[in-house]
Amino acid sequence: QLTHIRAHIGQSIAERATDHLLDLGFRDPVVAIEVEPAEPASHGCDRAVLLFASDAELTPGPASAIASGGELSRLVLALTLAAGAHGDALVAFDEVDAGVGGETALAMGRKLSALSKGQQVICVTHLPQVAAFGDRHLVVTRNGTAADIDTIDEDRRVEELSRMLAGLSASEKGREHAAELLAIASADD
Repeated sequence: QLTHIRAHIGQSIAERATDHLLDLGFRDPVVAIEVEPAEPASHGCDRAVLLFASDAELTPGPASAIASGGELSRLVLALTLAAGAHGDALVAFDEVDAGVGGETALAMGRKLSALSKGQQVICVTHLPQVAAFGDRHLVVTRNGTAADIDTIDEDRRVEELSRMLAGLSASEKGREHAAELLAIASADD
């Protein structure tokens, strides 16, 4: 019975994760959770295997061997949302925005924001569309082998988002777009 339940729930989670991945910029991803026999232990006698392909034309394989860093981060985000796994105190994402832009970046920002309602989410991003959805904005600057981290206020946040958008923190058009992103993000709250 436990094996049957695991297979059923695994299929359901894989389907929901696939829907999230479509929102996150994948054209035709494949996610499957296969339940295989394993040596009996305290958790039962099954082993779940996560199979992934970024496109249905590719052969799915173990996500740990197939997915790039950016794909893996987006896959983890999609699976976390699909499973409703809001039990962890902290979830961190790095490179979650690799190869993403435009509408997909906005969708990613929304999904990360939704995930943060039940736990702390830390996201290293280079995309202003994602950064705008954060409750706090930290700027990391490197100086050789050292790094400084500054929490920025709302005024400086517009400046930083403008820099991320246009490469120019003082750009008036960039500041207008940054303010628009912040308004979109705060409207979603």
